[in-house]
Amino acid sequence: MRFIFAIFAFIIATALIGVGVAQRTVFLPPNTVTSTVELDGDVPYAMIDSSALRAHDGKQTLVLSGSDTVFAAYGRTADVAAWLDGSEYDSVTADSTTGDLVSTAVPADPDAADNVASGSANPAGSDLWLEQFTADGAMYRTVNLPAGYSVIVASDGSQPAPTTIKISWPIANATPWVGPLLVAGVAFLLAGLVLLILGLLHMRRSQRPRRKPPALPKGKRFSASRTNAIESGVRRGRRSIAPAIAVPIALASLVALGGCSADYWPQPAPAATGTAAATATPGADGSTATPATDSTEPTEAVDDDSPIPAVTEAQLEAIVANISSVTAEADASSSTDTLANRFSGPALELRSATYAIRAGYPEYPAPQAIPAGPLQVVLPQASDVWPKTVFTIVQGDDAAVPPVALMLVQETPRSNFKVYYEITLEPDTSLPPVAAASVGTTRLAPDTKLLKMTPDQLKTAYADILSVGDSSQYIDQIDATGDTLRTQVGVDYKNAKKAGLPTTATIDFAQVAASGQSIALATSESGALVAVDLSESETVKPVESGATVSAEGAVKALSGITETAKGVEAVYGYQLLFYIPPFGDTGKAELLGFSQGLVQAKELP
Repeated sequence: MRFIFAIFAFIIATALIGVGVAQRTVFLPPNTVTSTVELDGDVPYAMIDSSALRAHDGKQTLVLSGSDTVFAAYGRTADVAAWLDGSEYDSVTADSTTGDLVSTAVPADPDAADNVASGSANPAGSDLWLEQFTADGAMYRTVNLPAGYSVIVASDGSQPAPTTIKISWPIANATPWVGPLLVAGVAFLLAGLVLLILGLLHMRRSQRPRRKPPALPKGKRFSASRTNAIESGVRRGRRSIAPAIAVPIALASLVALGGCSADYWPQPAPAATGTAAATATPGADGSTATPATDSTEPTEAVDDDSPIPAVTEAQLEAIVANISSVTAEADASSSTDTLANRFSGPALELRSATYAIRAGYPEYPAPQAIPAGPLQVVLPQASDVWPKTVFTIVQGDDAAVPPVALMLVQETPRSNFKVYYEITLEPDTSLPPVAAASVGTTRLAPDTKLLKMTPDQLKTAYADILSVGDSSQYIDQIDATGDTLRTQVGVDYKNAKKAGLPTTATIDFAQVAASGQSIALATSESGALVAVDLSESETVKPVESGATVSAEGAVKALSGITETAKGVEAVYGYQLLFYIPPFGDTGKAELLGFSQGLVQAKELP
């Protein structure tokens, strides 16, 4: 009976283990769902819309092929569409019924030709992308993009974009009964083995003699050789059973140990996360793509009902790092052309003039380097239209070097952010509270009435204070505490320079119209950080017939004049950062930092 039960136990164990193994092999459902679309191959760009990426839950594995070079980048859908505005491209979306990928040709908009002309046709390196990738032949990349983010696909902007776009999403294919089946199968197998062993022991005991056997007649006794043969046969039989028992035990143990995965056991229902585990997609060579993970990958969906910040903090870190690299390269070679890739407005004018001065007058102070980080303040403008503005403060590793405030402006979607104002902060400057980088702020008009004084009024007031000092009608509107620029170029400096000039010449100071725009970004307490520029001329000319004036130092290097009977005009530029309190506040406007230097020098006509 024990043998019968053991046989039934082995049969049940085989069935349970077989079913468990089959669930993870022949009956295992697919772990991904895949959709593919083929493009015509005659347009330079393709946009994988957020609806296509979110056609199924979970991370998205992109497989792009069909061109020699494959470029892909992701960003907010509005930014991707804005970059492509004016160009012909294929829009890849998901069919609302089937969920399959479909492509729609989008013709070029002639009204957006200015956007196309404002930057490179190659999307690589744009400040709009949160992350970008390049591969040869084919690209395999896994991302996890929430709603509101899209992918731009291209080759180099001139050649056709990749023609095959495939997206895969993971599918839950856990088999929670595999573990219990394997454990039950091993349990029945062990039970069968126990029954088998008990049966063998019982059979052996039942074959033993129960009483003393009668004496055998002579001649009928078994010989020693016969007895040894029988014993040898028994021993051979026992050795042959052991491997037969060991094999299923080892196999069952391995299978059972393999069932330790969480997918093999019933699991409690997890909290809804909206994502699934990443899966690797086999490449053409049999390799698999490693899922991409990076701090720039967004985690929250874009709110379409409100303006979004111009950049994320991770984007700005990459932008400032690039600006730092370009600035260092331009400073090393004194190349204005290189500098123009990342500078514009008053910041470009001042740094370019410094290059020209140092070429003929090396003793002139070198421009302050722009560190790559870290960023102390990140204040992007929240807007859906261009131009867009971002304010940031960068502090380098050397704490003895004052931090630099940068006002960055992006004129069009295809142009990159450029340094419009580069301002060194005053010592011990403390900024007012500002909004979080994820929220952004509003750029105020130069004539806004929300502040105690408008940015345009601020320029007029501070220029007058630099000219006449305490006699200015605006002296009580701007705080003098910590304002070192007044000491450097204020009325006392001007009077001292006049007194030191010989009687054969005169010197005059005057305000010159500055070309820079005033930029005001609202703070958390309804005030504003305001960046403005001023220009001030210094004119020296002889007063006696036959007399001459000599140009020296930076003025000589920039103008190329050594001595002249006509006179010399030098123009100095000031980049200023102020805090203006809100309307009705009792506080004064405060100078937070400045940069200044010679920007023009010429002989009088």
